[in-house]
Amino acid sequence: MKKLLALLLSGTMVLGLLSGCSSEKKPVESDAPSAPAAESAEPAPEGKTYKVGFSNVWVGNTWGVQCVNELEAFLKNNDQVSEYYIYNADNDVNKQISDIEDLIAKGVDMLILQPISAESVAAVVEEAYDAGIVVVDCTSPLSDATDKYNVSVVARDYDFGYVGAKWLCEQLGGEGNIVCLDGMAGLSSAVLRMEGANAAFAEYPGIKVLASEYANWDYATAKPVMENLMAAYDNIDGVWSSGGDMTRAAIEVWADSGRDWIPMMGEDCNGFLKLWSQYKDDGLSCIATSLPTWLFAYGAELGLEVLNGTYTGEKDIIVEIPTITNEQVGDYVREDLSDSFWCGTRMSEEDIQALYGNGNDGSQGLSGQGVTGDH
Repeated sequence: MKKLLALLLSGTMVLGLLSGCSSEKKPVESDAPSAPAAESAEPAPEGKTYKVGFSNVWVGNTWGVQCVNELEAFLKNNDQVSEYYIYNADNDVNKQISDIEDLIAKGVDMLILQPISAESVAAVVEEAYDAGIVVVDCTSPLSDATDKYNVSVVARDYDFGYVGAKWLCEQLGGEGNIVCLDGMAGLSSAVLRMEGANAAFAEYPGIKVLASEYANWDYATAKPVMENLMAAYDNIDGVWSSGGDMTRAAIEVWADSGRDWIPMMGEDCNGFLKLWSQYKDDGLSCIATSLPTWLFAYGAELGLEVLNGTYTGEKDIIVEIPTITNEQVGDYVREDLSDSFWCGTRMSEEDIQALYGNGNDGSQGLSGQGVTGDH
């Protein structure tokens, strides 16, 4: 909890870095809570329980795996949740629509979803809402397609990209060549992060982006991508990355090359933090921005308040992007846990150890059924 509090408080660095942004999409201050703890105006009705359904986009990397684990840890430990269903659409819009229809048929009281495409799922989301189901949107906004949802919890992906790029430009003194490891083509989070990065790069005429390549937020995909970039360019001065697992791969490739260390942007995944800690004294400088893995669990918490009639917050909540600096990395790295763990967690230490201790990567899930399929 002390680490999580420090991580959230480090969001003050974000506000300082954002002060120079001149883009039309300049991040703005929000009254939304920066911590995942929600306060109820009234106590929950005693003995009242609910069925909860979750429609996820994809569980294709360690961040996605922990997001599901965070949600399941919250649901299984909450006395108000009688049943829950977790569906993985595997980035297929038609499957997500079918999954939501199935959850409606199962009579869930709450639908939590990360929409693949807001426009594509709007009709079925409206069907759920009109049926009296509490709809909770997470990470990817629905608001451009429909207003038929109860609460939305998203993070500032634009800020995520902008803050890391701004830091990178400042580390280079406004002069240098950068390569970018982008997320997944077409997904709103990747698009917004890249827009934020490009806005920061535009503020420094001496910064040149040599190349930007998709690596799907995945360690295994990013490794050959980085190898190819290093083979193509011998004058790389910095790495901007849309995700920490990709930066982990970039650091390994760079270490093998023997080149002098350059600044790199990462995220709060443990494998990246371990390498950052290992090479920091040799000259590696990094920043970790964070899209918290607890967003779905936080959405479930707020959804229960809506069901209980105790929710008094805003309909659209924007969570600030926390950061970790060179001076702070030692406070967050967990050498006792696997590379797949993400440090900004809400889970109990017992659940963390069960999922990520003894070399586990979390994919087995708390139930032992795994997190990549429907359960």
